[in-house]
This record gives sequence, structure tokens and C-alpha cells, in this order.
Amino acid sequence: MQPGDAPTPMEGKPASSPGHPFLAFLVLLVLPVIIFWRPGFFYILDDWTALIQMAELPFGQYLVAPDGEQWFPFFHLLYYGLVKIAGERYSLLVLINCLGTGVNAFLVYNFFRRHWEPGLAFTLSLLYAIAAAHHAITWNAFYFGYLVSLAFFLGALLITDRYLHQPSGAKLWGIGVCAALSILSHNYPLAGLMALPLYLLILGGRDSRRPFWMVTAVIGAVYLIFLLGYLSFAGLPAAASHNRGIFAGLPGPAYFLHILCGALLSPFFYLFWGHYHFPIPAYIAGVALLTLSLAAIWHWGGMAEKRLAQWALLANLLPFFLVSLTRYQRSVSQAFVSRYDIFTLIGALLLVGTAWRLLAARMPQRRWARTLAGVILAVMVGGQLFSLPLWSAKYQEMSRTARKCYTLLNRGSESGRTISAEDFKKFCPTAHPSITPEQTRAIRGLLGGGPEHS
Repeated sequence: MQPGDAPTPMEGKPASSPGHPFLAFLVLLVLPVIIFWRPGFFYILDDWTALIQMAELPFGQYLVAPDGEQWFPFFHLLYYGLVKIAGERYSLLVLINCLGTGVNAFLVYNFFRRHWEPGLAFTLSLLYAIAAAHHAITWNAFYFGYLVSLAFFLGALLITDRYLHQPSGAKLWGIGVCAALSILSHNYPLAGLMALPLYLLILGGRDSRRPFWMVTAVIGAVYLIFLLGYLSFAGLPAAASHNRGIFAGLPGPAYFLHILCGALLSPFFYLFWGHYHFPIPAYIAGVALLTLSLAAIWHWGGMAEKRLAQWALLANLLPFFLVSLTRYQRSVSQAFVSRYDIFTLIGALLLVGTAWRLLAARMPQRRWARTLAGVILAVMVGGQLFSLPLWSAKYQEMSRTARKCYTLLNRGSESGRTISAEDFKKFCPTAHPSITPEQTRAIRGLLGGGPEHS
């Protein structure tokens, strides 16, 4: 069978996993722990916003409180429980985020298996699991919401794929529940939920219209429920919190540049370097890989490959229609923040894997393909591992400063006055002068101890 004749999801069956699926799960679960877990981190950045809310607001009010333009009560519930369990043992929260990264890598692997042979699916899932972009999630407990949101989105996607083969009411319920919990854990995939019915429409062929409309109706119901909750508890002022002119008029070219950078360029740059201060070779390699992948699929791909590539591009673009709308006025650099790339790397790897299958099938000798694949993977893995210490040093410095401020503020107002605005900005740019000794003591009570016992 030629690459262009590959079966569509409607006609083919998912490939079997390499060895036992449980072995693949263990490898993908443990690898992020080996790469990312380490002691010495402490609450930083958005952690403090949440801690202040937890300490000052009644529990019910905290659950439904917005966070900037975001509204994610299910994550607030989970995060409250995790903070109460971990307390000042922040390394436990880092471990949970590492394990969550591994679980998501396994879900990615299962999705890749539905389109490719097991070896390629597992290889690219391993690359996803060690991507240095995950540092933004694993080392900041607050971003556990991104992990949960992605896990439920991937769950909805896997159920959608099964619904394409065997429609049922139970699967529709599963899609709806997973989609709702995804956006109630984090709002990043809000517009991206439309990728679920589009998956059916694009990859399903002629017989997919009824499944498409059924899943569209389910996603529409999820949107309605979310909209009612958002307007009731967050409201329009929250939506405009990062872009005061969001309702004033149509966005300009900077908006579309933000979408392009976040959805397409950023994940390909992060495949070669894990720090957003990308070296020039990472820019060149990222743009080249994106261009060559799209060119290979366009020229060599059959209908199945082109449809999968179209869906991958849409899956990356859709979330940024809203993300960019609230962020593009701040700076285009916002499009390159690494926490978004735990989503967009999946679309990038779909394009790379699809293009690689087409290229490898046209190489005269199998060993040539293996050699080329080994070189490309070595460059990518090297970029991830060599860039990670840059982030580690930064996060360790933020954590040390945060712990120092936390300790001094707990000693009383006199000690708190010795903390400079520069110290606050090292671990939480918006903290000074909002964190007071009284708030810190309330947070200490929430965490169940003092820093001297951590």
C-alpha cells in the first residue's frame, strides 16, 4: 500500500502498541519524572494569586471566582485539594505535575496509534514527553489546570475517534463530559473544542455528516453551560481584564500575527530548543521543518494524509482565536510562552509524523531513513536537554526568593518592610505590594505550617 492509499479512520483499525500497552504507559509516565522532578521549588507566579484567593475568600466564593479573564471552577476545586494535601511540600506538587505530563503523553501515544504504526507513534510520544516546554507546567503547580484540561480534551478526542467507528449515546455523553471538564479546568481549549466535530467532518468522509452534527450539538450544549456560568460568576469585566479594548472594535494585523506565531511557529521552534530565547539555528530549523512537512504532505500525501494535516492545523489554530484576542495587545512574545505548547506540540508532531511516513516510503534504502531519523531526533533531544538548565536556574532563583519573602512576612510587618519591590518581582511580578504580612500568615495557616518545617 502506498502512503497516499492509507486507509481513513473510517476504514482502518488502530495499530497495536509496541509490546504490552502497560509497558508503554510506564515508560511515558516515568520519563517526565526523571527529566523534570527535582526538589527546591516553591510557590511562584500565579500560585500566589490563587493562595491569596484561598486564604481570603470563603470556599464557595473561591471556587467560582475568575482568574483574570479565565473562569475554571473545576480546577479551583482540584487545586484547593492539592494545596491542602501538599502544604509547604511543594516538591509533591511538582511530582504530581510530572506524573500528569506522563499520563498526557500516553494519551497522545494512543491518539497517534490510531493513525500510524506503533513505532512512530511511540517515538514521537517519547519526544513529546521530554519536551522542555513542559517545564512551565511541571515546575509551577498552578498550571496543573493545563494538564487536566489537556487530559480531558484528549479523552474527548479519543472518544470522538471511536464514535466515528461506532456511534452511540454513551460516547456522546463521554464526549460532552470530557469537553466540559476540559474547559472548566482551563479555558485555553475553549474555541479548540470545535476541533472535535471537525475531526469527524474532515477525517470521516461521506458518512460523517450525521456524527458531525450530533457532536456539534453536544459541544454547543457545553458552550451554553459554560457561557451561563461565566456570565454569572465572571462577567464581561473579566473578559476584558487583559485587553481593555476587546469589545471596542475589530482586531488588527497584530492579532493575526499573534495567532500565526502561537499556533504554528512556536511549537516548531520548541521542537529544537526549550527556552523562548531561541538561538538563530532553532528559528531556521523550526521554519524549515514546518515548511518541508507541509510541502511533503501537499506533494506526496493522499487524501488521508492531507485531511489529517488539515485537522492538525485547525486544532492548533482554533484555541488562539480567543487566546490571541485577549493577549495580542500585550506583546507578540506572549504567543511563545511555553505553557501553550503542551497543546500545540501535538499538532506539530502530527504534521512531522505524517510527513516522515511519506518521506521514508520514498527512500531507496531503509537504513537511510533510520540514519536520517536518528540525526533529526538527536538534534531535537539535544535541544531539549541542553536548554532545560536555563529554565531550572531561573525557577530555582524565583523559588528561593519566594521562600525568603514568605519567611520574612510570616515574622511580622517589620520584617516584611525589608522586602524590596525587586524581590517580589523575582517570583511574582504583580505581588508587590499586594502580599501583606497578614495575608502571608493566612496562607501559612492554609498550608498548615511554617517555612522552618518545610
